[in-house]
Amino acid sequence: MVALYSGHLPDRVHVNNWAIDTKDAATWQGWVSQPLFGVMMWAEALLVISFLRYWRLPQVQRGLVAGSFFISLSGTVSGALWLLELVDTPGAAARPAWHLAVEITTAAGALALGWVAAGPLPPAPVATAVPPPHAPTMTLGPWQRAMFVTSAWSARRLLVAAVMAALTAWAVSNGFGGWQGVALLALLTLFEAAQARTRLQIDGSGVTVRLSWLPALHRTLPYPRVRFAEARGEAPAGRYRLHDSETGWGIVAGKGPVLALSLSDDRWFVYSTREAGTAAALVNGWLSRQRQETA
Repeated sequence: MVALYSGHLPDRVHVNNWAIDTKDAATWQGWVSQPLFGVMMWAEALLVISFLRYWRLPQVQRGLVAGSFFISLSGTVSGALWLLELVDTPGAAARPAWHLAVEITTAAGALALGWVAAGPLPPAPVATAVPPPHAPTMTLGPWQRAMFVTSAWSARRLLVAAVMAALTAWAVSNGFGGWQGVALLALLTLFEAAQARTRLQIDGSGVTVRLSWLPALHRTLPYPRVRFAEARGEAPAGRYRLHDSETGWGIVAGKGPVLALSLSDDRWFVYSTREAGTAAALVNGWLSRQRQETA
């Protein structure tokens, strides 16, 4: 578009806070020399590297695909609208209010399109064996049901949320990154703050982690994904958050006992709780009864 309309644009335009020298960018060599082109290439390389890095984590890959659609489509539409607004404009121009509505609609559609384009998640392996003899097990009668509830606080999550809130405020005050960047920072801030207090529930449907301040956001681990449970003095080595990592997922609120579930895909789910022994015995009791009945 810069090449097509270069004769009708000011010599220097600012699109989403990026300066473009239109006379130079009208040629391929000139466009490649623009700082924005280098940033785009680095961003693209980072997405590809991340996608390959998390090859074994379909949930993370799906998020990366949706994010790439959001960044590329929303950024393209925003830049195109702004450039068209500057065609044959003698001086500075104010953006029409309808631009924002189009950008928001495009961003939402891009996320949905990316989510669909990523395709369905592959089926997870199913565990069918009863827990091993060394695992703590609570004997459950045929009519008894599993129910366990606890919660955990994380001061580290609050600290991270405070830092991100400061970055968001700085981005707003300096107009950095456009509304898309500010919106992403704000959402990440809320997500980090919400993870400061979580709630674990074990019942007949599986093991569910909810964000106490955003209960609509939750993640459930069904029993067919669990091999056995155990109580540990500390979490297995690795990185544990609500989204997947190579070692697993969960909530670790510092040092201390954790409920650790061995998953069917050779990873772990962990959750910090002082009642880890009771929770592990309850999960193993439920698994033993279910799998002995179906054996």
